[in-house]
Amino acid sequence: MACGRAAGTAVLAALVLAAGAGCATTEQMNTVPQSSASSTSSASAKLKAAERAAVAELKAWLADPQPGTLNYNTVQTQPATTGDGTVNTMSILSGGFTPDLGEASLTGSVQTLGSGATTHGESSAIETDGLAYTTVPESEQSATPQSGTDEAPSWKSAFVHAAWGEDAVHSGWWTALESVQSVTADGVTSLDGITVDMYSATVDLAAVKGIPKALLDSHPVQKAGTTKVEVDVYTQMGSGALVRVTYKLGLPVQIDAAATAASSAGYQVDMSGFALKGATGSATVSPEPTAPDPATVVAPATVTAQTGDADLAALLPF
Repeated sequence: MACGRAAGTAVLAALVLAAGAGCATTEQMNTVPQSSASSTSSASAKLKAAERAAVAELKAWLADPQPGTLNYNTVQTQPATTGDGTVNTMSILSGGFTPDLGEASLTGSVQTLGSGATTHGESSAIETDGLAYTTVPESEQSATPQSGTDEAPSWKSAFVHAAWGEDAVHSGWWTALESVQSVTADGVTSLDGITVDMYSATVDLAAVKGIPKALLDSHPVQKAGTTKVEVDVYTQMGSGALVRVTYKLGLPVQIDAAATAASSAGYQVDMSGFALKGATGSATVSPEPTAPDPATVVAPATVTAQTGDADLAALLPF
């Protein structure tokens, strides 16, 4: 526009020449956006490299999984048994896990929220020897000892391997995580005081080769109303070390979640606090958890014949 105005001014030829010189100068300065484009291209290349590195960190851990902390969160919403409205039940369990042994020891809470009073109770879960044991709420425990024992039933159990493929070493969730080939950067956040980069990918269980049909038919997938799973990968800013891996499906895991036409439950499993053998980074390592002893923690006499938490059993990653 400035060049056009100068060219249209006929007062002095010198002014026209000066304006022409100004246009030439402006053209030379147009190299600045070219430099900016180069900078943008460089930033994009670094971002893609970081995304590839995040996938590499995930696969390195899957190839040699280290102990850490497991968090299991779920929310389920269903019609109230009396009156109108719905009842939301939210479980939050956390504790140590050892993938190579297939063991975990979790504790936490179960909250039930509805139109009436809110109830809150403690809950524990233990995975060992292919079984997931979960505590029976005190309100449901029988005062009468089980036949032939002096113990009241205080645990339920469910087979973890019920949602696995035949002769599988790990659950179908391992196969799902291994199928992640690329992730998208989602920004930066803080986890336990560590600044981390966030990445995500969407995995369709129904499209992943090797996912057992038993997992696709499991209660969590059916209640979530989808076979699409979000996988989130968190790496430590600077070192790039793996900090946390999350997979989730169905409703958002929050107390005010509401059922939809397709989904009545949401599930989220986090694994964090682990070490990586041979990793490029140096994430903070939690102490290795003590493996639970089923002979003392879950005495056979305390296990009721009732079916245990099939959802938890199906969601465990090992």
